[in-house]
Amino acid sequence: MAAGVMARDVNGAVKTALRPLMMAWAPAALLAGCAASDDSAANRTVWVADGPPTNCISVQQIRTMRIINDQTINFEMTGGRVFRNDLPLRCSGLSFNARIRHNSRTSQLCSLNMVTVDSFGSGRSAPSCQLGRFQPMRRAPAPASTPAP
Repeated sequence: MAAGVMARDVNGAVKTALRPLMMAWAPAALLAGCAASDDSAANRTVWVADGPPTNCISVQQIRTMRIINDQTINFEMTGGRVFRNDLPLRCSGLSFNARIRHNSRTSQLCSLNMVTVDSFGSGRSAPSCQLGRFQPMRRAPAPASTPAP
């Protein structure tokens, strides 16, 4: 029979309650998972610039627009290419969980275009913010950290 706390239900049948046992060892399992993760420099990567910035990207190639903060959006393209857009000014309401839409009426999304933060029916006007240039990015190994003296 499984380990746990034994109890009887209203009909007198013996039941095993695993919940107290699970609650006791769940934090230890989580810590073990953290300790087992390989955090070596070989397994960590950072994003670095991959060539000169461009003024426009293809709208049809945009797979995902990922908001990093109130001034940075990553445009993930089909084929795995990533372009980082650092807006010239901070964009009020632009946050990790926000949704945005762009105003391009052509096949290109350019640094002169605006993005608008969806307000989700909040009753207030949604802020619109101008895009900056599109910086191609690539993953690179993280620099090795040196221990403090």
